[in-house]
Amino acid sequence: MNTLRKINQNYADFGVLRLVLISLCLVLIGLSFLADGITYMHDWRLIPSVLAPSIVMMLVFAVPLDITMAFVFRSDSDESEKPRFNKIIKTESIVYFLLLACWAPFFLKILS
Repeated sequence: MNTLRKINQNYADFGVLRLVLISLCLVLIGLSFLADGITYMHDWRLIPSVLAPSIVMMLVFAVPLDITMAFVFRSDSDESEKPRFNKIIKTESIVYFLLLACWAPFFLKILS
């Protein structure tokens, strides 16, 4: 029971919108392995070939913006809040670079 409270507290530190953002990034990281560079327009393959890459491009700009805003909020927060923002910045940075690394082969294939 104590472990469950600790997990819930960790999730509460991030906030709902950041958790949705991180979850979306993780789903897109999983979809990157299904993207082969061929465009499909009629069945479930539309998701990894068209929809997921367009959402990834939006997140390429949105996640660094959220990281920057966490830096801004951290600089203006109390000492007790700084570890929370450090955890947010670290987690989002790791997820962001994983997203870039997983989708880089797809975009290199498309752009070459």
